[in-house]
Amino acid sequence: MRATNDEITRRAGSTGSYPLCGLLFCRCGARFCRSSSPASKREYRSVCGCRLRPLDADNIERLVRAEAASRAPGKGTPGGSMKPPEALFHLYSRIEVGGTVDDVRFVRRV
Repeated sequence: MRATNDEITRRAGSTGSYPLCGLLFCRCGARFCRSSSPASKREYRSVCGCRLRPLDADNIERLVRAEAASRAPGKGTPGGSMKPPEALFHLYSRIEVGGTVDDVRFVRRV
């Protein structure tokens, strides 16, 4: 039995920060939701079944922040005009993840 996005979100609880919620999608179009593993590790999970394992939150967030910093220097940095999650929503309409964490497509806002 597969979990729904709502069930995954409920299990993750309200603790921890997930700045990519609402931006992170599977290539098939399913949304990634916050989740946590039994070891209390932050993760993003989708119920579509395309990925066998959830995304490690720290790894994907690090990759996205590096991409955002290279596209918009000064934004999302300690001295920048926007906080990191605000900068991400300003730059991208969605971030699509394929089979691996390195298979990422950044869809820029127009």
